[in-house]
Amino acid sequence: MRKRILLLFFLASMVLFYSCQLDLNRDQVDSKSTEPIETSHNPELERNKKSSEREKTESENLESDIELVSPNIEKTVYLTFDDGPTSVTTDILDALHQFNAEATFFMLEPLMRDMPEVVTKIVEAGHAVGLHGVTHNKEHFYQSEQSALEEMMTAQKTLQQITGIRSNLIRTPYGSVPYLTNSFRDILDSRGFKLWDWNVDSSDWSLSSGQYVETVINQIENLVKADVAPIILMHDKQKTAEHLPILLTYLSDQGYQMKRMEENMLPYNFNCYTRCHRLTVQK
Repeated sequence: MRKRILLLFFLASMVLFYSCQLDLNRDQVDSKSTEPIETSHNPELERNKKSSEREKTESENLESDIELVSPNIEKTVYLTFDDGPTSVTTDILDALHQFNAEATFFMLEPLMRDMPEVVTKIVEAGHAVGLHGVTHNKEHFYQSEQSALEEMMTAQKTLQQITGIRSNLIRTPYGSVPYLTNSFRDILDSRGFKLWDWNVDSSDWSLSSGQYVETVINQIENLVKADVAPIILMHDKQKTAEHLPILLTYLSDQGYQMKRMEENMLPYNFNCYTRCHRLTVQK
């Protein structure tokens, strides 16, 4: 009887032990199911993850850069003024300063000698200075290659004496076509001169009042369609100065940067084709 009681006690103890063990295993399984699954180390997976994150960052930076870049940043126009300096040059300078605009002044040698203080103001204001010869007389300037060269060298020397700047930027009287033949161009080029013409003629010397502004705007809009930077010919004249703020307002509103010409720029000049010929001087 005693042995039977001991056996029953032993069996009950075993049942209780296995029951507790089963509950413990179930708890461990439930606990593991709630913990994050740890995968084995995968270098390729990590590289792809880092690459994806880097590409995302670069893409975000690129989008940020694009937003900071003005869509009009490449819109450039070159303002040029011939036949100065004159008594209205300071008015032109004031208007340019108001619009934070740069320009290039092609000046005549006798006027530079007469008004050296104005030439100095042009340079101090940050504009480019170029040469327009001495006489502005086509019969004299285009008489020979040597006469054209001498006029430009004389103007260059005077400008350097006044400002200390040795400019090679030149514009010939009335433009390079038709009288500046290839032989003229070659000798000027051999002395390092950079010949500049224009692709927008304001006609400010012939139009009344401020009509030249409308003429310029129409030509600019045509050039924009052809993706060409406008180079505007104007003159150092009273009516040009009076209506210049209207033109500058338009250019500013359209997002143009008004820049000066530089010595290292590729010059724009008219091609001769079959149009150039020597000037016939009537005796």
